[in-house]
Amino acid sequence: MKYSANPRVSNSSKRIVINTSPWIALSLCGQTSLLSMLYDEAYMPTAVKDEIVTGGRKMIGVKELDASSWIKIEKVKDAEKIELLYELEQGEAEVIVLAKEKGIQYVMIDERVARWQARILGLEVIGTLGILLKAKKLGLMSLL
Repeated sequence: MKYSANPRVSNSSKRIVINTSPWIALSLCGQTSLLSMLYDEAYMPTAVKDEIVTGGRKMIGVKELDASSWIKIEKVKDAEKIELLYELEQGEAEVIVLAKEKGIQYVMIDERVARWQARILGLEVIGTLGILLKAKKLGLMSLL
C-alpha cells in the first residue's frame, strides 16, 4: 500500500484514544501513521503503552510506538473509575476513562464488550478495519 500526496487530512480537531489490539494490528500492516493523518491528536493510556512494551523491544508495535512522537501517552487521573469497568481489561478501561476525562469523543477499540461499553458511555467507536476503510475512502492509501 502507498499513501496519497496529501500528508494530512484534518477532521476538524478530532482526537482519539487508542487501545492495544488496534495499535498492534496497524503495526502489523505498517499503517500506524494513518492515525496521525486522520486525527489531530492521538492519545494512549499508560496501561496500553505498558501492554505493548511488556514483551520487550522486539515485540510487534514497540518500534512503531517509539517512532510515533505524535502519540501522547497519558495517565488516567481518577483510577477509581477504572474499577467501575471491571468487566474490561485494564487497557480497555483506561481508554474509555481517559477519553471521558479529556472530553475526547473517539476511541479506537476492537474488542466487542469494550466497544459496547464505550458506546453506552456516549463515545464514538472505531476499530482497525474502520480506520483502514476511512483512510482508503479519503485517498490516504491504495493497494499496490
